Amino acid sequence: MTQNIAILGMGKMGQALAERLLDQKKSISIWNRSKKDFSKFTSRGATVLDNPASAWTKSDVAITFLANDDAVHEVYLAENGLLNPKGQGRLAIEMSTISPQASASVAEKAKELDIDYLSSPVSGNPGVLAAGNLALIVSGPKSAYKDNLSLLESIGSTVIYVGENEESRILKLTVNATLAATAAIVSETILLCESNGIDRATYLNVLSNSSMGSPFVKYKAPALEKKDYSATFTTAMIGKDMKMYLGLAKESKTPAPITEAVQQLIKDTCEYGLADLDFMAILPYLQSLANKKADVEPN
Repeated sequence: MTQNIAILGMGKMGQALAERLLDQKKSISIWNRSKKDFSKFTSRGATVLDNPASAWTKSDVAITFLANDDAVHEVYLAENGLLNPKGQGRLAIEMSTISPQASASVAEKAKELDIDYLSSPVSGNPGVLAAGNLALIVSGPKSAYKDNLSLLESIGSTVIYVGENEESRILKLTVNATLAATAAIVSETILLCESNGIDRATYLNVLSNSSMGSPFVKYKAPALEKKDYSATFTTAMIGKDMKMYLGLAKESKTPAPITEAVQQLIKDTCEYGLADLDFMAILPYLQSLANKKADVEPN
């Protein structure tokens, strides 16, 4: 069956998704909370929507990439939201990194309207999405997952189904907590090596090829060697995710001393003036604490 797909939230990830679906010759419509120039998409056949509710006039599937819980509530639950009682939608897929609580409230409303809702946060950045290497962590009704697996696989190379409820939200927060902790220790150890006369490239080569090597370390190594902090995921954004993780830990009555320490480091990095740079900007912040020449200066 041919699917007409609406994309709501045309930030970097939404735009990368739009380009990928257009490359696959899929029919898409698009919407964003703030007005942008969408000519590069409309010139390829995309339709710009007036509001989220109008997605269902063009599409039977809606995919959202949004900034935070508040944005998700607005786009899904407001008067002209996606989950409008007049809507005739079939499937909504929410791909943002949001709290389990916010996602659950959307899932409950979708169930009332007999619209399938899948929680599908992703692991990867716009470049990874464009290359087809995105990982999707999916939870929600298993029948909806099975019925739409081919669509999910057209978006990312790895699709992992993890449960009927909000398991995907919890797992995504744990992935990002591990990511933040890794960024912090890699930054700290680069500084230690350089302070002892070992150049960065040598350290990153050893780390990448050790038992602690990972796709993340190998991916970040070239930018770190070039001292390039162009954001794939900003320091402020990962700080937002750590706040959600710590809220979940508190609710779950589980200790989170490592994430608490990393979150304070991220907060300090943001307050230093590096909030809008890539989250590896932890390194230049640590350089400043050591009175070393920082890779980049604060804004």
